[in-house]
Amino acid sequence: MKITAIFLSILFLAAAAAAQQPPRPANPASPVREHVILEQPRAPYTSAARQNGVEGTVKLSVMLLANGKVGNVSPQTYLPHGLTQQAVNAAKGIKFTPRTINGKPVNVTVTIEYRYTLYYEDEDRDITTKVAILSRPRPEIAAADVKDGHIAVDVFFGADGRISVFRFITTDLTAEQKAKVTEAVENITFRPAVHKSGKKMNVTKVVAYEFK
Repeated sequence: MKITAIFLSILFLAAAAAAQQPPRPANPASPVREHVILEQPRAPYTSAARQNGVEGTVKLSVMLLANGKVGNVSPQTYLPHGLTQQAVNAAKGIKFTPRTINGKPVNVTVTIEYRYTLYYEDEDRDITTKVAILSRPRPEIAAADVKDGHIAVDVFFGADGRISVFRFITTDLTAEQKAKVTEAVENITFRPAVHKSGKKMNVTKVVAYEFK
């Protein structure tokens, strides 16, 4: 039996919701251009947290400075066995474009959640019913633009129906191609895997797209 652990997602609360939206065009009625998160490092599990089966969320208050750097990072909620510090360290590596008012960069404080979830690999022997992919739309990428004709990605299939890209196995993709693959993955429909205990289980599984 192999139980693994994953940082599943970074969720923004209301104060940071604008980070997931494209910048709004400047106009006289709206002189504010919100910050844009460009890169969000994952916060990995510690061995102790994994061995003790710790799951949950670390909520952070993060200051995004006008100079494009991350300022103070303060935990609002905590998890044991080093997970809080892992989240803090990850947040310090966030890349972003600053918020601007009338074209001038300003500081902004956002709230970010790092969620930790345990998972199995779909091929683990304790997973008696493998995840079943019901529909899998292909990324809208021209075959001529795909090196070697295929793209492989490791996908997280949640017991509660959540789905997300865990990691790109094919690494030589542009940012635009990654975005299109991510969009396709998020539109996959599936039946969750089932553990030998009878419970639905989080798993990861490799999904490959062929381009001919």
